[in-house]
Amino acid sequence: MRVDVHAHLFPAVYLDLLDEMRGDGGDGTREVRELGGGDSERELGLRLAAMDAVGVDVQLLSTCPQGPYTGDPTAAVEAARCANLALAHTAAQHPDRFRALATLPLPHILASVDELNRAMEQDGMPGAAVGTSILGRPLSHPDFEPVFAALNRRNAVLFVHPNGDSAGSSLMRAAKLDWVIGHAAEVSTAILQLFQAGLTVKYPGIRVIAPHMGGYLPFLIQRLDRHRDWYLPDDAPSAGQLMRGIAYDTANPLPAALRLTAEVVGPDRLLLGTDYPFEQGPSLRDHVEYLFAAGLADEQAKAIVDMNAAAFLGMNHT
Repeated sequence: MRVDVHAHLFPAVYLDLLDEMRGDGGDGTREVRELGGGDSERELGLRLAAMDAVGVDVQLLSTCPQGPYTGDPTAAVEAARCANLALAHTAAQHPDRFRALATLPLPHILASVDELNRAMEQDGMPGAAVGTSILGRPLSHPDFEPVFAALNRRNAVLFVHPNGDSAGSSLMRAAKLDWVIGHAAEVSTAILQLFQAGLTVKYPGIRVIAPHMGGYLPFLIQRLDRHRDWYLPDDAPSAGQLMRGIAYDTANPLPAALRLTAEVVGPDRLLLGTDYPFEQGPSLRDHVEYLFAAGLADEQAKAIVDMNAAAFLGMNHT
């Protein structure tokens, strides 16, 4: 079963609510509206056709990077619930083609735990998708630990997606490098912060997915291991060991990058990801076909494309 773990859906009703909540006149959601990644009948039809064209059986949907993060708990809960009901509706319309990850009303802890439980129990969602930071606070902040405990109790998936803020770097944002190198900085920083806080060791039941092959991490493994005393607690496993404890999507269609990441974390930790609808047409096809042309053993490439994600999500695969 060919499962794409990195696919976005932006329900129109949810984007409308975000625009109202942010008071920006729609500027914040204009880009994603123009991508054609909404939930109208036409957009879903085009999505299904695109999936069929590259042989994707199932997309795992999320609303990142359009998170409902705000200091107003009422607004955050309303927006998160809106997103989850809309995604659940789409998944119910096409149960053989879509699954969805919950949107959480962070930074509001009890509300986030409640919505996670509701979405997993009532909507059948396997976990949640969150931004790499929440209103300037890292995911590893102690305030968020009850959310990790709840995810762990449910053996939930946690997809950690960049927000588009370049990990707080004004230099990258000013140079318009947010989505060129900034997203990799966000993912790398967020995952290392989880390792620093010991959260992936303390809560081994959480099935963490890092997008885009974990940002810079596989390419810096020697430095990360050699200088572990600089940033990891004394009793922490090595960076290499910690990295092999989570999963990575393949939305970085460079054969050399795939080979290196497979060497560092193991090919079994790699899951198919396309970043639809940000990647469409020939680019979408590249995100699948490069996996077979990257020089991995045939059985490894086949597993990455057609087996690993289904097994990771607990879905039957053929």
